[in-house]
Amino acid sequence: MIITGHRGAVGSEPENTLRSFRRAVADGCDEIELDLRVTSDDHLVVMHDATVDRTTNGTGAVEDLTFEELRSLDAGLGEVVPTWAETVDAISVRFQAEVKAARAVPLLVESLQADPSLAARTLVTSSHADILLTVRQAMPTAETGLIFGRTPDVADVLALTKAAQAGTALCGIAGLTVEAVEKLHKEGFAVTAWPVPDAETYAQAVALAVDGITTDHPNHLPTR
Repeated sequence: MIITGHRGAVGSEPENTLRSFRRAVADGCDEIELDLRVTSDDHLVVMHDATVDRTTNGTGAVEDLTFEELRSLDAGLGEVVPTWAETVDAISVRFQAEVKAARAVPLLVESLQADPSLAARTLVTSSHADILLTVRQAMPTAETGLIFGRTPDVADVLALTKAAQAGTALCGIAGLTVEAVEKLHKEGFAVTAWPVPDAETYAQAVALAVDGITTDHPNHLPTR
């Protein structure tokens, strides 16, 4: 089972920072989940929200800030907002790269096409099928996954994941069943469950036989 650190180790460190990513790896994660947006001057950066207000000491929309302006902000404990390029250079495990802005697609695809080894360790995700279809059109070999919040009926998960041409369904664990996971596997899809905050929920994920889990607290999970 792949253990994915949500925005790194967001339960312990400032989210979507190199410090958080390194902590997640140290806590045993096989993969890092992060979010991608683009600055006004076309730098691909790691940021969840559309604005910097919540996670930095600045204000404003990411898409309206230059990279220099974004870089001047404190992202927590003296960390800066990292670029995608800096992150992949610093972190050697797999990535779950969630595309938050459509403008990020060509920049991400360009980086994956330029580095097959990076492409091999990157799952491109989104909750928007149109974004995943754009990725698929630009790079047919890309691994992609569709994110579900509250998990719908398995028939809908199957239909929506197929329509997005994705290979992975990232499902809320609260609505997931053994039967649903079995059906998704039978149709050839990988299944990730989230969120998994503790050992009890991790045991539930193991019983569901999912392929991976996403957690804010990798340090709270059993040592494997």
